Amino acid sequence: MKVIAHEISLTQRHLWRSTREAIPVQHALIVELDQDGVSGFGEASAFMTDHYNSDLEQLHSDLRRVAPLLAKLRPDNPFDVWEVLAAQLPGSPFALAAIDAAVHDLRARLLGVPMWRALGLDAPEGLRSSFSIGLDEPSVMVGKLCERLGWSAYKVKLADPGDLTVLRQLRRHTDAPFYVDGNCGWELSKVLAALAEMQALGVSLIEQPFPRSAWEHARILKHRSLIPVIADESITSAADLNACTEAFNGINVKPMKAGGITPSLALLRAARQRGLITMLGCMPESAAGVSATAHLGALADHLDVDVVDLLAVNTGDGLTLDSRGGITVPDRPGSGYVPDPAALGWRVRPVDAADVWPIRHQVLRPDQPAELCSYPEDVRPGSRHFAALHKGRRVGAASVYHEDPPAEFAVPGLKQGRGWRLRGMATVDEVRGTGAGSALLRTALTHAVVAGAQGVWCNARTSAAGFYHRHGFHTVGGQFEMPGIGPHCFMYRSAR
Repeated sequence: MKVIAHEISLTQRHLWRSTREAIPVQHALIVELDQDGVSGFGEASAFMTDHYNSDLEQLHSDLRRVAPLLAKLRPDNPFDVWEVLAAQLPGSPFALAAIDAAVHDLRARLLGVPMWRALGLDAPEGLRSSFSIGLDEPSVMVGKLCERLGWSAYKVKLADPGDLTVLRQLRRHTDAPFYVDGNCGWELSKVLAALAEMQALGVSLIEQPFPRSAWEHARILKHRSLIPVIADESITSAADLNACTEAFNGINVKPMKAGGITPSLALLRAARQRGLITMLGCMPESAAGVSATAHLGALADHLDVDVVDLLAVNTGDGLTLDSRGGITVPDRPGSGYVPDPAALGWRVRPVDAADVWPIRHQVLRPDQPAELCSYPEDVRPGSRHFAALHKGRRVGAASVYHEDPPAEFAVPGLKQGRGWRLRGMATVDEVRGTGAGSALLRTALTHAVVAGAQGVWCNARTSAAGFYHRHGFHTVGGQFEMPGIGPHCFMYRSAR
């Protein structure tokens, strides 16, 4: 299986807030696995990066590290593939989850059946999602609910269980049950004091009221509350199941957090065997990720997969929700997700050579003829070109070619035939400082490694040397002049 990485950038219709953070923009990585011309997809969010080891640099690094291993594996048995990868990615659940989802998706597509059928599950039919209402002023939260009247349940972020003002106001507009989510931020005494009114206001579930470490508080609440309490942050793997069975009435399984479709199946089945309530949830993600999650829907008592409705942009077509939260999983092979290159959620995408020439001309050679922005290497077999996108418009470009460095630049340890060249790297002024250049460089490096690069080199403008140094490049030799362009230096980094 061949790995292909795509960076995405997601915004929601409303700024998303919880007790932990506000998220104006959520960056993520879509992992594509190709086998025999068929592709499967998974997704990993750069979310709570310190906790989940999921910043974009780490996600790319994880992909580069396991790409040679994946090239030797086939998707015939995703469960065996997961076991192999889990040993390689013990501290990277999001990267593992994205690859695992892509393997399951790919296998089902190769079989020509939906993922649920390939997994031997019941069809995900007649399912409905709750609608999530992030923290904000009460009037704003009421406005969000009124935009989505008629859903079967509303999941409400609640900062302080001692202040139920927002629940009282929301209750004036709906008879649907409330799930309240404390996101690890509540105090036990305040929750206990509020239980009776919560029940009167129609709260039917309480989710993760305390920090993961507060197991004793969770046990006390479980035994004192008539409202079921379910775990979120407290359930990350099967290793947590015994403690969660004692301290909670149920668990919220999120495949990205659990490490993929494979462990999520095991968690959901084990929870049902223990009589636990099961919820199937998602992280901040696009249709590429949540569409696979929905195929497990028949194993869940509750679904919280409304993220595609919350998004202002997306990456393609997959899971859909009707005006009342009814879930439709596409009747297509695999997860049913189909990437849309025109969707506004893409941050970096592979493009044709001609698509990068205007950026090269605008940024790198504005005073030279446009035809000089077409390089002979552009049409070389294996050459790859990438565009950085902002609101669907190309604002950056980079190209990589299979090419060893010139003989005069001695790169220690680089084997002949294992060098790749980065060229035409540029971003327009308006996106400088936004991370667009870093996204391009990460993606280009990952492609080069997957293609067999041991190292990547470039002739960098001296004005850009600091940027490359920050991304692991080293200068070899002294400064030199490129006629008509200006001072440059040779730079190199290990592909990993």
